[in-house]
Amino acid sequence: MNLRYKENSSIFDHLNEFLRLLDQLSGMGIKFDDEVMGLWLLNTLPESWEVFRVLITNSASNGVISFQMAKGDALNLEMRRKAHGSSSQSEMLVTEAKGRSQKKEHKSGREKSRSKSKSRYKNLVPFLS
Repeated sequence: MNLRYKENSSIFDHLNEFLRLLDQLSGMGIKFDDEVMGLWLLNTLPESWEVFRVLITNSASNGVISFQMAKGDALNLEMRRKAHGSSSQSEMLVTEAKGRSQKKEHKSGREKSRSKSKSRYKNLVPFLS
């Protein structure tokens, strides 16, 4: 339970050590839910990975972090870091924006347009007492 990722070492090696410990515990009859393993893996990462932990936690659907999600995202992050030649932890958190941009562009001669989505309350009947 005290496993910690060592700074500037390979996340791949860390994951192998983590899986080795899980196998040992499994051999003793101790099993963990997938979500618990995912959270445990995130907890083994040092403070320098805090932004990563927050990003993965916030991006989890229904707030559920699977082990495969945590493992895959950690490996992808290390691959991006190596591809960009980044050595510092702060540089490795290069993320792609998903969804709409926060910066709104106004087309010339046009003001903000209204959303064309339908109201989710259109079929509600007013409550009368």
